[in-house]
Amino acid sequence: MLRNSGEILNEVEYGDVHLDRRDGPDVVLVSARREDSIREGLDLSVRTLAAVFRDPSLSKSAIAALEEALPWVGWLSGEARLEFVNSFISTAQACRSTGGYEPLAKLLNRWKVSAQIMHDPELSALLHADRGEDKAVPLKRPNA
Repeated sequence: MLRNSGEILNEVEYGDVHLDRRDGPDVVLVSARREDSIREGLDLSVRTLAAVFRDPSLSKSAIAALEEALPWVGWLSGEARLEFVNSFISTAQACRSTGGYEPLAKLLNRWKVSAQIMHDPELSALLHADRGEDKAVPLKRPNA
């Protein structure tokens, strides 16, 4: 990048550029115009989804569409599915207002894992097994 910045910046005019880094997380270069259009699209999508899920006559179809987009949602119980939808919409709206979407990715991952646990009886039993009493274990302070 440092030696060929002019060439790389020219490429950004035609599409995103993915930079592999050795000393940290990778970086994606994108034009401000493209980033603005992506955020506008996300903003419209979040507002539309929120309106659809608020409408009782549409919410059942919207949940079915969400299950088609995220098949693991079908593994959630009916009550958990509604809780997921409410969490998804409120988190997406918060992300839209802040411009940071990492909390939405975390929420989706947590719910996906929850759905996997609900779907796997062995895993669910293992996680709900009695583990006895917690015991405090006194530790000695290490010498400096």
